[in-house]
Amino acid sequence: MTPCTRRLVSLGMLSVLVLGGCSAAQPGNQNPTPSASATSAPGVGSSASASPQPSSTPTEGPEQSSAPSSQGTESSTPAGGSGVREQAEALVDEMTLDDQAASLVMAGVPATGAGAAQIAALEEQGISNVFLRGRSQLSVSQTAAQVRKITDALDRNVPGKLPVWVATDQEGGFVRVLQGPGFTELPTALTQGAWSQATLKSRMSAVGGELAEAGINVNLAPVADVVPSSIGTANDPIGYFGREYANNAADAAADVLTINQALAAEGVQPVVKHFPGLGRVTANTDTSSSVTDTSVGAGSQDLEPFKEAIAQDLSWVMVSNARYTQIDGKNDAPFSSKVITGLLRDKLGYDGLVISDDLCEAKQVSSVSVGQRAVKFVAAGGTVPLCVNTSDAVTMAAALAREAKSDKQFAAQVREAAVMVLEEKLEGK
Repeated sequence: MTPCTRRLVSLGMLSVLVLGGCSAAQPGNQNPTPSASATSAPGVGSSASASPQPSSTPTEGPEQSSAPSSQGTESSTPAGGSGVREQAEALVDEMTLDDQAASLVMAGVPATGAGAAQIAALEEQGISNVFLRGRSQLSVSQTAAQVRKITDALDRNVPGKLPVWVATDQEGGFVRVLQGPGFTELPTALTQGAWSQATLKSRMSAVGGELAEAGINVNLAPVADVVPSSIGTANDPIGYFGREYANNAADAAADVLTINQALAAEGVQPVVKHFPGLGRVTANTDTSSSVTDTSVGAGSQDLEPFKEAIAQDLSWVMVSNARYTQIDGKNDAPFSSKVITGLLRDKLGYDGLVISDDLCEAKQVSSVSVGQRAVKFVAAGGTVPLCVNTSDAVTMAAALAREAKSDKQFAAQVREAAVMVLEEKLEGK
């Protein structure tokens, strides 16, 4: 739900809201693996080019849930529902805790097409959000056919005939999951940053149109990280691959806003990343542990692109996996209420959807069990835990449900996150 909608709701004006109104963001990592044969997506992505050759390869049982009573029915938005929030709450209240938990998880599947067993596992668990990972040489139409196989199977997991979210990483350069005929061959963000705003908007509008044609409604881009020129390519997750748009906050923010606008106009949800910034670390959280930023704090200039995006009200926010000692020295960002709730939500005023970087294959978070990674993320204020591994995503959904059943406070957090997910799906319907 966008900040605009929430402001109207808080004023008691639910009766004047209409479905999808109030400048709703249109639905629409990551880490690269510079190799044409890469098949896995990191924090979320693997990479796709043969050069440069990096020193490291970036990558950005539990009980099964029962199908909710509202799934697989012809139910739609509640009759007489006066506001998006009320509609979302009514739909969530028809769902079991298992299904509320599953509605939060985004599961990775191969960009070349999910296997029957993978789709069946997601369908059975109740998951309705997927991330196309790896690298694909399929055309736009071939990709659309593969996406339809997924969405046709998972439609039953979303109440109210709302959309299945299908996300990918289409930044440009080394992080470009979809590379087949019909998909724009974008250069690195650093190269894009040298274009005029008009050119950048035109090129990214084309990218958004291609994604939408392929059935993809979420792009985990743009990168809002600022890599100082003094660090440059020594910054392994961003600078080494030219994933930053500029080495200063003002120019980076301008490009981020232009890309958000271009993608949203094509019906693709943009996601700014990696809050509160990955531009000042040297190691990559996908391939290293104990990655720590000691400089970025609540007053840092590096937050400006995120602040501008929040004010623009078009994008979601992805949280970095690193640790930020100036904000919370005891917890990695996805498990830190000080980062997500205290800084992002309370101080910066962001009340939208918060998605994690990959929580399944990233070495940074490997000391925490898979299920608890999702639990700790939601408990810290996050909304959508992202897992690039299908089976681990199923584990996460089950863990969220189990925790909710044993902890009323956590159950309330899961419910609120599920409401937020359905609000976004209602607005982008």
